[in-house]
Amino acid sequence: MLYLQMKPRVTIAPGEQLLLRHIADAMDTNGAQLMDMPIDCPQTAGVWRLPAMAAVQALAPHHPDIQIMGPSECFVHVIPKEKRNRTHVIRTVFAFLLLLIGSALAITWFHADVNMIEAQQGLYRLITGKPVSNQWLITIPYAAGVFFGVALFYSLLGKKHTVSPLEIKLGDYRKSAEQASGRAP
Repeated sequence: MLYLQMKPRVTIAPGEQLLLRHIADAMDTNGAQLMDMPIDCPQTAGVWRLPAMAAVQALAPHHPDIQIMGPSECFVHVIPKEKRNRTHVIRTVFAFLLLLIGSALAITWFHADVNMIEAQQGLYRLITGKPVSNQWLITIPYAAGVFFGVALFYSLLGKKHTVSPLEIKLGDYRKSAEQASGRAP
């Protein structure tokens, strides 16, 4: 008995031969030899729905007893390899600087609107009972706290142990796009 577990999706480049090992995992004593068997799939760019029966048809002459497990289809994403644009790094640095300057201005204008200096000095005086001798004693810990708060909120520090809502929505979008554009070969 040959057990095949279909993979939900696979990405290949145009012209790349789609093999059984790309779309499924097999468990059998001679399954390793069969995993290099080619599977018919269009080579044009797009998303193609490959039913499990395509794998069964390709394997039937070589192995009559096949059991399919997992998804009943595999979505094959045929995506051309993109050449790296030379201006990519320059555009990335420009976008980063633009966002950095914009966020710095937004924070600065917010602090001016709410008179953050007086608020921080009042808080310092409330906690210590003394007036502020040096404004940097308040500003540096405040700036570090803003940085670490944003970094923790977006899980930028340490290992990610949770799935963000953005990742969930992207997964839902990928599934609906596959269902909408998935064409049978």
